[in-house]
Amino acid sequence: MTRLLKTAAIAALITGFANTAHAGSPYAFQSDAELALTEPVKLITPHGGSAELRQLAVLEEDRKAEMTRIAVARIDGGRLIPTPYGEEFDWKLLDNRVDQSIEVMNAGDYLKYIPEIPFHGIDTDNKIDEIRLTAANEGYSHVILYGMGTDAYWSSFGGKALVETGLTVHEDCDSWKAAKAKALLVDTHTGEVLGAAKADDVTYNIGELADDMERVLNTLA
Repeated sequence: MTRLLKTAAIAALITGFANTAHAGSPYAFQSDAELALTEPVKLITPHGGSAELRQLAVLEEDRKAEMTRIAVARIDGGRLIPTPYGEEFDWKLLDNRVDQSIEVMNAGDYLKYIPEIPFHGIDTDNKIDEIRLTAANEGYSHVILYGMGTDAYWSSFGGKALVETGLTVHEDCDSWKAAKAKALLVDTHTGEVLGAAKADDVTYNIGELADDMERVLNTLA
């Protein structure tokens, strides 16, 4: 009986060893061809296989993605208004000079996405973020928000402190500086301010502001 148990144990050991070999582990007396078939495959993954780093890389690629359509939104008192004809003409001239497609946002599109205000209700406070979301819903990759006077004060935009706009504004961005007219280039999906343009001469519409925005676009390109 003891001999039978020993024989069975040896047989099981040999069978298990053989199964391990067939599962892909090298074993003694294998030929080079067999070793090539059973050698563990090394997966080549970017960034050392770190999921976090891969995710950051994807986000960075999205950030650097080509700007396909850029909306232009005229702000007055923090609210979207129809773009005056003379100013619209200056943006069209910029559209002819740059590779990106620059289009004036239709003020009517904004009405499709703003929350309905009940009778005797209180209007929403952050119009700037609503405009950004409207641009995103309309298929724009970026939006140029611009305004004059009180809408272009120092460290504020649209009558609100920059930290209250819902936008992500970096410390080195020109958006903190005051001017007669100021424009922010915003990623519609993330709300990040990618650059700012300023102009102090608005005697004849906003040609100088559009020229400075061309500089911003060329810098990002």
